[in-house]
Amino acid sequence: MNDNARYRAVLFGPNPIAAGTEIDLPYVDGKVQEELVLDAVEGDGTVRRRYRRGHPTEEPVPYRFVEEVDLGGEPAVPN
Repeated sequence: MNDNARYRAVLFGPNPIAAGTEIDLPYVDGKVQEELVLDAVEGDGTVRRRYRRGHPTEEPVPYRFVEEVDLGGEPAVPN
C-alpha cells in the first residue's frame, strides 16, 4: 500500500469502455477493494457494471468484468 488514501486500478472487460482503463480508487478500511460496482450513463439510460479483483499485483491493481445490469432510463412513451 502506498502513502496515499487512494490506489491505481485497471479495469478489464468485454467492451472498449473497460479495455485497460485506469482509474483512482479509495482504500476501504486500509485495504484494496475486492469488488467494484460502477454506474455508467449510456444514451438515455444507466448501466451498472460489476468487477472483481484479479490476481494480487502491484499497482495498478487489475479488476475483471463480472456482470452488467441495465438500470434503464426514461421510458419511451409514444404519443
